[in-house]
Amino acid sequence: MRLFIPLLGLASCLGSAFAARPAPSQNMPLSMRPVFDTLVLPDAPDIWRSGSGRPGPAYWQNRADYRIASHIDTASHVLTGTETITYTNNSPDTLDVLWLQLDQNLYRKDSRSWVAFPDWHPASSEGYAIERVTVEVNSVEKPVAFHISDTRMQVSLPEPLAASGHPLKIHVTWHHTIPGEWGGRTAVTKVKDGEIFEVAQWYPRLCVYDDLRGWDTLPYLGQEFYLEYGTIDYAVTVPWNFTVVGSGALTNPQDVLTATERARLAEAAKSDKRVLIRTPQDVLDPASHLARSGEKTWHFHMENTRDVAFAASSAFVWDAARLDLPACRWPRGRNRNPVLPCRSIRVKAQALRLGTARPTM
Repeated sequence: MRLFIPLLGLASCLGSAFAARPAPSQNMPLSMRPVFDTLVLPDAPDIWRSGSGRPGPAYWQNRADYRIASHIDTASHVLTGTETITYTNNSPDTLDVLWLQLDQNLYRKDSRSWVAFPDWHPASSEGYAIERVTVEVNSVEKPVAFHISDTRMQVSLPEPLAASGHPLKIHVTWHHTIPGEWGGRTAVTKVKDGEIFEVAQWYPRLCVYDDLRGWDTLPYLGQEFYLEYGTIDYAVTVPWNFTVVGSGALTNPQDVLTATERARLAEAAKSDKRVLIRTPQDVLDPASHLARSGEKTWHFHMENTRDVAFAASSAFVWDAARLDLPACRWPRGRNRNPVLPCRSIRVKAQALRLGTARPTM
């Protein structure tokens, strides 16, 4: 007992001292912040990257090429699609699984993003419905098992994908509902003369496999994203009176544009001033379209890109102008400020010039 009492007193004194110390807070003196400041140390150089992080003599990147066919049901706002991905494994590693990004699962109410940022995107959906996944083995499609966790999908390969340039074709069939107004980078917005479908991050995409981390499988929380480069060839089928503008070059103008629209587009390709391809009067005139019923398929192609996006509407006013950069075309909804379309082509042209200009030393 003689030892026990002093120890109790010591514990009581220490407890009082610890209790009296204020808890850390954002009001911590600035002098303490450097103690906890982060210090990023350089990675050790190897044959893939130099000490500065630049590519080394054996640097590699994998490649993902896509061929996509999609369709929008404008009544239900459901987008369906099938894609063939040709994935080339340029790494020195043999891969027994593939990982794909399913960004549309961001809009599920049980997603990590919804829990982390409940007020960021009020529009919700059920995310992707993955209908079928197959892998080509000796030119024959074989169904494969897949597992979805939040915004990631793991695909088990029937045979490992060999290293150093071996390709593999994977086929995915899916559908999802396009979220309502202001769904982040994907939305359907009602305007005076119809609806505007703004569609991004809309198809399953390969995650990156690199020499730093292997597979990049971080869940998508609405921030930027990391993708492989490749060629993307995609088609969007919409009602006959819709105009589609998308990443890349329109490869079938003769199938979707009238002779008048093609002539105006050719004129814009030679003009530094704004040329209207579809006028406000055209929006209200059914005869201004190539078709009068049914659907049209708009076909686009883009090389050496990470991603593609598009917008579609029956209410677009379309203007264009020539740039020294690759040709650009800018659609606008008729309900917007009428001054904005007149100025936007000039403002965006200047932004592109400044954004692509080389900095002076």
